[in-house]
Amino acid sequence: MQVTFLLIQQIPIDELVEILLYAAGAAFSLILVLLSISAYTKSDMKKLKYAIGAFSLFCGFLIYESLELIFSIDNPITDIIIPSTSLAILVLFFMAVTKKSNQQVNHNLK
Repeated sequence: MQVTFLLIQQIPIDELVEILLYAAGAAFSLILVLLSISAYTKSDMKKLKYAIGAFSLFCGFLIYESLELIFSIDNPITDIIIPSTSLAILVLFFMAVTKKSNQQVNHNLK
């Protein structure tokens, strides 16, 4: 317990707050993934697959960011992965919002 407290004291307060915010965001996005999966299994809405993918990517993104802060990972590939992940999240959310479901398409044909 004392070792953990000494380690936390060595981390600057702004970095500690940033790590905690990333961890809270990752936990919240994991909850959203689980809720989306539950809603998908109950309703079978195809649009929820995009939301599940976006929430999963966001969770992975936040976990990676927090690990990058904790372990001071500085990898050149990160400069490609981070913006690509953000773009993929935006595309998946856009598709979840704009894609018509099969029910709507069938209703419009009648």
